[in-house]
Amino acid sequence: MNQTFLAIAKDPAIIPGVHHHCDEWCDYCPLTSRCLTFRCTREFRRERQRRPGAPTFESFDEAIGFTRDIAAVEGMTTDALDALLSHPPGQSEIRTDDPLAASAFAYAIRVELFFGAELFRIVKIPPTRCGPTPEETIVYYHLRIYMRVFRALVARDRRRAGRPTPADEELGSAKLALTMIERSGGALDLLREGADPATIDAFLSALSDLECGLEERFPQARWFVRMGLDHPVA
Repeated sequence: MNQTFLAIAKDPAIIPGVHHHCDEWCDYCPLTSRCLTFRCTREFRRERQRRPGAPTFESFDEAIGFTRDIAAVEGMTTDALDALLSHPPGQSEIRTDDPLAASAFAYAIRVELFFGAELFRIVKIPPTRCGPTPEETIVYYHLRIYMRVFRALVARDRRRAGRPTPADEELGSAKLALTMIERSGGALDLLREGADPATIDAFLSALSDLECGLEERFPQARWFVRMGLDHPVA
């Protein structure tokens, strides 16, 4: 077990599990000093002398090891990761046949087609005190919405099949997806004046369909509380 990470985990300021269902937008998060993953990532980079702007992990093995170390200090397993690594690509049991996942992926593709080459400029915009622009918000969340919809559906399918899955993975992922859908919708509304209204309406309709699909499949997700994010922690 990584003793440095364990010491960080024992800090009473850490909010247990706050990083499990966050949007990972650390540049705009007020809880980084209380986040286990953020602080361990910072320590990992310091120990390995990563330069500003350089990737945190220089290999797939480093990323896997980091993930396992975080899980270990939290007393959690890495069943999903193990399932992925124990099968050839595309042949693991981490999958779902629910069409909602395909709809979420289709939305992500439409966002990329809409922004085109401009997308690469947007993702490189440095953080500002004013917060992200509407374009940044849409681009940042477009694939993350898909990934969290997928995770929620996989967790539901695994639970139904009697396979091990973290207790909060299903509702926590659905709650985060709903939150990102809401923020993306607000950002799209702000773009309405400078874009084709029909295009904006089509995006909003796609997000609405995803929202309805999540609420139908996970009716308790809205009431799932992410400590520190949906409810303050002293």
